Amino acid sequence: MHAARVALRVPPDALHPMHAFVCDSPDVDRETILERDARGDVTTLLLQVDGDREGYEAAIDQVPQVVEWTTTAADDGFYVYVRTALREREAGYRDALDRESVLVVPPVELRADRTVRQTMVGHSDELTAALAALPDDVAVDVLWTGRYRRDATRRLSDRQREALTAAWDCGYYETPSEAGLAAVADHLGCATSTASDLLRRAERRLVARALDEGL
Repeated sequence: MHAARVALRVPPDALHPMHAFVCDSPDVDRETILERDARGDVTTLLLQVDGDREGYEAAIDQVPQVVEWTTTAADDGFYVYVRTALREREAGYRDALDRESVLVVPPVELRADRTVRQTMVGHSDELTAALAALPDDVAVDVLWTGRYRRDATRRLSDRQREALTAAWDCGYYETPSEAGLAAVADHLGCATSTASDLLRRAERRLVARALDEGL
């Protein structure tokens, strides 16, 4: 099994209206596809959106392809349940990427920089063929390839996770900070230098994942 994390850069005039809204709105950072059922003529999606809920609702209500939608609050942003007819453009993406031996693994991020970032799993030659079948005007940037990784937190050691939890609980990450490294070290029962090293290594892995850098 081979995995690849890719960024697909779509030309401005080919963006889906809601992705274009994410790119144009200063109050929305990204739209993330959490689940997708694209088997029929109407695709059903569960999204998470970081940003202004009212502005997003006003925009999605104007998209003619959208059959129905509803939103609900989330701890970070809000969720969107939407059923939408596929434009010819999106149907082409589906035909290129939805193959028997290739999986597009959610979440799929639609970012404000006009990229669609997603992880794909399958045979190496089939992954290459799927990406090659995309429209010629879609630029493909391969961010990393190799062994499939579910998420960054599973790559943390138990001790790194313990250090992050201690730092969070004691207020180390509050703004302004309510505790320093000494408090984290005291909670862990270790030297301050050890606590600093554990946090630095854990934070590096989390940041690398957020930036789609393979570690």
